[in-house]
Amino acid sequence: MNLRQIPAYILAGGRSSRFGSDKARALFHGQPLIVRQATQLEAIVERVVVVARNTGQYEDLGLLTIGDLQPDQGPVGGLWTALRHRSQERGEGWMVLTCCDLVILRPAWLTILCNAAQDGPGWDAVVFRDQRWQPFPGLYHTRLLERADVWRCSSLHRALGAAHVHPLAIPSDWPASPQANTREALRRLESGIVH
Repeated sequence: MNLRQIPAYILAGGRSSRFGSDKARALFHGQPLIVRQATQLEAIVERVVVVARNTGQYEDLGLLTIGDLQPDQGPVGGLWTALRHRSQERGEGWMVLTCCDLVILRPAWLTILCNAAQDGPGWDAVVFRDQRWQPFPGLYHTRLLERADVWRCSSLHRALGAAHVHPLAIPSDWPASPQANTREALRRLESGIVH
């Protein structure tokens, strides 16, 4: 499987209540988080689509943005929207899923996920796992749309527990916290990362 043939979806439909403002637009080394991530992804995947509360919400930043079909359902609703869009636009297959506050995203991680997706037939998803699921970044297949038991779950972690998932060991260069859910977490990441 070639990453260049797989679309990537960035979840940005949350309320950013812990952050205090739209964290997708928060600056990291002078660049909005969501733009930084989209730029990284565009270099290695087929195309990038953002799932936000409203259609067009980040188009002023040059990002194709679709509206969440299940707003206020958290990442599970965003995943559903991304899978539906992927299915309608490209048919059955894999997609990369990330979230807008994923500050650290290494291309090698996506390569690991992509290689593992080819190991066995019928996986619903391929994600990293340590003591718990690390759903971002992850590879998700449109066959998940047929799993009614998965969509009854209220959290992405529970959904992954119900799905047929290929868990992978965390890469050796996985940081203690690759995401920034608060302004303080973003400041810590910014001071500790050379871009």
